[in-house]
Amino acid sequence: MFAHARKFIAAAGVAALAALPAAAEEDVILVLDGSGSMWGQIEGEPKIAIAREVTGQVLDEMPDDRRLGLVAYGHNRKGDCSDIETIAEVGADRTAIREAVNALNPKGKTPLSASVQYAAEQLRYTENKATVILVSDGEETCDLDPCAVGTALEEAGVDFTAHVIGFDIAEETQRAQLQCLAENTGGIYLNASSAEELSDALEQTVVEAPEAGPTRLTLRATDLQSGPLIEAGLNWTVRQAGGGEVLFTQEDAGPTEAELPPGVYDVLVAHPAEDLSGEARNVELKLDQERTVTIALEYDLEATVRTVPEEEGPVSSEIIVYWTGPDREGDYVTVVEADASPGGYRDYEYTRDGNPLKLRLPPDAGEYEVRYVLSRPTRVLASVAIAATEVGASLDAVDTIAAGSPFEVTWNGPAYDDDWITVVKPDAGERAYTDYEYTRQGNPLTLKAPLEAGDYEVRYVQAGDKVIARRPITVTAVEAAISGPETAPAGSYHQIEWAGPGTDRDWITVVKPSAGERAYTDYEYTRKGNPLELKMPLEPGNYEFRYVQEGRKILARQPIVISPVEATLTAPETVDAGAAVDVSWTGPGERRDWITVVEPSARENAYTDYEYAREGAVLSIKSPLEPGEYEYRYVLDGKRVIARRPVTVRDVSATLSAPSSVAAEARFTVEWDGPANQRDFITVAAPDARENAYTDYEYARNGSPLELKAPAEPGDYELRFVLDGKRVIARRPITVN
Repeated sequence: MFAHARKFIAAAGVAALAALPAAAEEDVILVLDGSGSMWGQIEGEPKIAIAREVTGQVLDEMPDDRRLGLVAYGHNRKGDCSDIETIAEVGADRTAIREAVNALNPKGKTPLSASVQYAAEQLRYTENKATVILVSDGEETCDLDPCAVGTALEEAGVDFTAHVIGFDIAEETQRAQLQCLAENTGGIYLNASSAEELSDALEQTVVEAPEAGPTRLTLRATDLQSGPLIEAGLNWTVRQAGGGEVLFTQEDAGPTEAELPPGVYDVLVAHPAEDLSGEARNVELKLDQERTVTIALEYDLEATVRTVPEEEGPVSSEIIVYWTGPDREGDYVTVVEADASPGGYRDYEYTRDGNPLKLRLPPDAGEYEVRYVLSRPTRVLASVAIAATEVGASLDAVDTIAAGSPFEVTWNGPAYDDDWITVVKPDAGERAYTDYEYTRQGNPLTLKAPLEAGDYEVRYVQAGDKVIARRPITVTAVEAAISGPETAPAGSYHQIEWAGPGTDRDWITVVKPSAGERAYTDYEYTRKGNPLELKMPLEPGNYEFRYVQEGRKILARQPIVISPVEATLTAPETVDAGAAVDVSWTGPGERRDWITVVEPSARENAYTDYEYAREGAVLSIKSPLEPGEYEYRYVLDGKRVIARRPVTVRDVSATLSAPSSVAAEARFTVEWDGPANQRDFITVAAPDARENAYTDYEYARNGSPLELKAPAEPGDYELRFVLDGKRVIARRPITVN
């Protein structure tokens, strides 16, 4: 399915760029998301792989005179908001473009607003008509506000448009950011959550891009500058500039369109329900032009924040924040550096989640502030200063420990809920860990030493983010030995002796010499004793016993040759359906070996009736109920067939003799002739009843004749001889009066 979807996407991309009108002579820049999140997958395929393939198809199919530019962001460096690059100038060589796209390696942040701004500048948007198409799979992670950037580009450009495709975006706040950017430039926003939807979005934003049409003015109002669109309740008036004639009015509306002659106009809007109004003066509308006017309705919003504790608290500690404010959708309270941008945040909580809210101070000491942030548009409505002060910690543990062994760590520190203790290499990153325990689990804590010998350090990691205490520890190498047979029959069981650390998750197993370090067949944990019993592999060949420390590192090996095993079966060549047959066997006789009878095409571990070989040298096996060709099998360990003997199952029949009618609940005699196996029975049932149905019944093994009791309900029934309680092999109608 997905390969088909990729071809569909590629075709859409080709059609999109090929469909741009040649007469417009309009250069277009496609902005590609190269942030780390592009390694996410859609239908099992990384999003960056889809982008590469689509771009390659576009380059192969584009007409020679079509001019394309490509910009990417977030693909060179992690954590760098200036990581924006023209990877192909408008009109660049197609081979160079393809190589540049294929070399993209997503890794960084998402400066999507700055990237659109950068692309607009490359197109000289203040002098020429310019279109940018942005494909992004995440929210703005740098300081710019997409709404504000869209408004600024619209106001400064000659005819600037940004179409935006949100690629696999689930968060409402992220979609709102991208939608605002598109709307504020007169573009469209589309959300694509699958490969097919992405293809549709490309078609709508590029293939079906509107050409120059009638003179039209689109009127929109936002709740505050760069805020959300107001969808209803607006009264619009358009008149000639300077108080001239009114040419258009619309009441109780949202975004509205007006077709007007060329000219200069004043646009006025009122929102009576909120007692708000706004205007745009001297709006010039040229012949065959489409223009969008967005008016921000401004008003005062107030908020307050108060923290407990006030003024300062230990780094990484929780603080309680009491707030007042508009509590609009997406508003949040956060703690950030005092000089952070309005959209900056560290730990945060949405105001919709309650009052008060809990936040965690940053892990580094310094000056911060707690803020109430309006989400759309992004504005800091209130803030209060707070300092994060240093905290200390200490650790005590042994100086030397054997690899993989448990050891105790006594600690002292702030004991925040997500503080932990771990042991790692001294040069490991601050958030690195091997075995670890949260400080909330108690004091002292037990850790397990790494498996590789060397110099390490025990660390106290504050809030999982910052190391505030270290203690060196040396991990010494450990050895192990293993002793088992040099050869053994396939599927046999043997005692294996071992020596080694014997820690909780060490195991002994037997595998092929080429198997990975964590491979196993049958295995036993060393904690279960010494020696341990292992089952040998079922396939002959060269193997080795292994002592595996912590299920990850091999400490000892001993080679073993697994020899083939054979078995024989002795049984009749022809048997009756459902009959119990004695089968003699010779073979290994291990505890999970069994004898069964199945169709020749059945899988190796299939069975019908069966008996374990351990039950004796002669076993009673019940034949299948359906006639046909079968085979007896000796199945090693219930998995591998090592002996087969064909057998023909012949059909059986029976006869029934009884009165043609009887009184309800009367007892009556039935004479019969048939196989009389252990579970064969005679009963009376409705003609349409399932084959194993019964009312009163008697086992055929009890002889002929048998006595049955008629059903209580009058009607037409039938006597049945049921083979093994499952298959009807004789029927005789009987009426119950």
